[in-house]
Amino acid sequence: MLRNIRVFYSAIRNDFQSVGAIAPSSSLLAKAIVNPLAQRPPGPALVLEVGPGTGSFTSRILENLREGDHLDIFEVNPRFCLLLRDSLQKACLRERGIGWELFNADIRSLDRPVQYDYIISGLPLNNFHPATVAEILDILIDHLSPSGIFSYFEYVLLNNFKAKILRTTDRDRVVGVINTVRTFNQKYQYDCNHVWWNLPPARARHCRK
Repeated sequence: MLRNIRVFYSAIRNDFQSVGAIAPSSSLLAKAIVNPLAQRPPGPALVLEVGPGTGSFTSRILENLREGDHLDIFEVNPRFCLLLRDSLQKACLRERGIGWELFNADIRSLDRPVQYDYIISGLPLNNFHPATVAEILDILIDHLSPSGIFSYFEYVLLNNFKAKILRTTDRDRVVGVINTVRTFNQKYQYDCNHVWWNLPPARARHCRK
């Protein structure tokens, strides 16, 4: 855990764009995000995690995987990938009958015709350009199975606060992200949970087709 925290804050200093958080997600946020997977019916599941960082959500996902499941992970930060690979190997997933693949790549490189039963995202959407956010969300919903669930989080009030204090160019970008995500949520969201014991407080959003 201490190693993960050191790597996390080192990554913030070197590349805040790809991290986009001021602290690792709390266990309560992880529980809220992974809850649909934890409450799933019997049967194997195909799971995708995007932007796991140091693995706050990953550890909760691993606890809820069963024999016959398969987990794909996309993470662009190579240092985070090293931590994740170590965690995945220590979890002895293959010995438990669980398949997995870790991709040190942007989720936009996903070009396989695969549909996932559960997609869990830790991507810092508020750090991206609105067009990038729209592209990522389209890719994720396109790769969600008809009965699948896509879960992600956003910080409570953070974007609205940033939209008021940032200079014009950055403010326009943040407002564009807010509008893009709002449109997506209006179309696909079916549940939302507030997690106040997180830094900053966050919402866990759950979407389906």
